[in-house]
Amino acid sequence: MDAASGGAVRPIEVGMAGRTAREQLATDEAQPSMTASDDPLAAVAEPVDTALRVFLAARLDELTALDPALEPVGREIADLVTAGGKRLRPAFVYWGHRATGADHDDGVFGPAGAVELLHTFALVHDDIMDRSAERRGRPAVHTALASTHAAEGLTGDEEWFGVGGGILAGDLAFVWADQMLDDADLPAVALERARTVFTALRVEVMAGQYLDLRLAGRPDAAEADARRVALLKSGRYTVTRPLQLGAAIGGSHDLLDASLRTYGDAVGLAFQLRDDVLGLFGDPADTGKGALEDLREGKRTVLVLRAMELAGAAERRVLAAILGDPELDDGDADRARQIVVETGALAAVERLLRAQQEQAHDALATVAEPARSALHALADLAVRRVA
Repeated sequence: MDAASGGAVRPIEVGMAGRTAREQLATDEAQPSMTASDDPLAAVAEPVDTALRVFLAARLDELTALDPALEPVGREIADLVTAGGKRLRPAFVYWGHRATGADHDDGVFGPAGAVELLHTFALVHDDIMDRSAERRGRPAVHTALASTHAAEGLTGDEEWFGVGGGILAGDLAFVWADQMLDDADLPAVALERARTVFTALRVEVMAGQYLDLRLAGRPDAAEADARRVALLKSGRYTVTRPLQLGAAIGGSHDLLDASLRTYGDAVGLAFQLRDDVLGLFGDPADTGKGALEDLREGKRTVLVLRAMELAGAAERRVLAAILGDPELDDGDADRARQIVVETGALAAVERLLRAQQEQAHDALATVAEPARSALHALADLAVRRVA
């Protein structure tokens, strides 16, 4: 079960490094499972899913009216959007809006859905850049479109067709995200404020993705570089900007904006740090992606760079040889996990995660209810998730 869907958060299984890593991943005290009544995602997930289904059905009709051959491209986007996902970004849009003191407004679900569509664009392109064959337990969009090439009996390189088709499918999700935002049933002045934040969000995620690609090729990469990438690629994009977008719709003010930014950057960095841990130690059945991908791509994450810093010369050489090796196997990955655990890097990152969590909680002191309790719970969920 998706951690963000209200199920209990369970310990992460880590294979060969198992018992030690599980102990280090354990939190100081057990947290009770959320119920449907107090889950901050419950107010968001179903109405956003409904808004997305209605919107995407109309877009698919428009697309196939241009040419029936376009149906697989649109269908891949629609299926990826509805295949799952925690809906964290829409939740931050919604609760950012409520943090202004605004009452519930169904009009917010349009911008919330737009952020989810933008996330879909990012996932499609990210899978191409990372050469990931799967996403959410199903073929990645570019993989599926390569199969479409074969099924339709087209000539040429089916793999390259899939890559090209995947890029265009991601671009289409990007365009649809804009359209869903613009179609929201909200006052024009509120949408104008939201558009400013939405633009910043899009620029930052592109910048973070590029810097992430570049970081993988830098042998001299430092932890500060990885944190910068984590903030831009994930932190601002996942938490801070969605929060600010929702608050902009409700009419934010400087004090609230500062609180949301502090909270958002702290939770966003924690979100990416947990992603880094899951990329190495997570169960693919939960994460929806392969356990070797980050290592094969040579990702210079905070976790890996901390291990490189703490490792002895021999371990550092082993880890450096594993990073970026497209042919590495499960045994290599287990050795990398062992180094990360034995150097204390995993424990250090877990401490950093808890520090970010506490900083986020402190930033909510002046935020009004019910948004304060919801955002408190979302911070904990982002830190403790298993997918």
